Amino acid sequence: MSKQLNINKMNQEVIEARKPQYWWMPLLFGAAFILIGFWILRSPEESFEKITKFIGIIILISGAIQLFFTIKNRRGTPGWGFQLAGDLFDLAVGTALVVNPSLLLKLITLFVGVWLIINSISIFMKAAEARKDEKRFWTWEFALAVFLMLLAVAFLWHPMLLGISIAVWTGLAFIILGIFRIVLTLRLRKLRIQE
Repeated sequence: MSKQLNINKMNQEVIEARKPQYWWMPLLFGAAFILIGFWILRSPEESFEKITKFIGIIILISGAIQLFFTIKNRRGTPGWGFQLAGDLFDLAVGTALVVNPSLLLKLITLFVGVWLIINSISIFMKAAEARKDEKRFWTWEFALAVFLMLLAVAFLWHPMLLGISIAVWTGLAFIILGIFRIVLTLRLRKLRIQE
């Protein structure tokens, strides 16, 4: 009988330990993510610059802290010069993003624009080959290549188009993540009530 009581007591302790104590925390984060998502969607152009500045500040702080530790521990760190160069590079990138957030947008736009042009040329070539082989789908490939080329030109001509689309997708991602967190909260709460 005493052995049975101990087993029941141990089972109860295990059940209590498995109950999530802070089941409501994901709800708070979910609500915050949804609010941030709607804030980003409200003005994507302004949001992209603020997000870029925030990333710049994080890189700047990280670089400064790393620089401090690199200099402080230089005697015991072999090849500390490379680490010092990396830390100074972080400081430069962070400063550039804070001072000129459109720099990141211009670089991203340049890379995406060139990438789209290269891919559209490749698709043009495949469409020409498919036309030569008298395949039906060549017109779809040709249309896709034209669309990608126009998109690349639009991005390179007006970089903020890419920044706005990045901000819109970021806003939607925050909203979806917030919804996930709220659903997770409801599941954790249900689990807590059931046990």
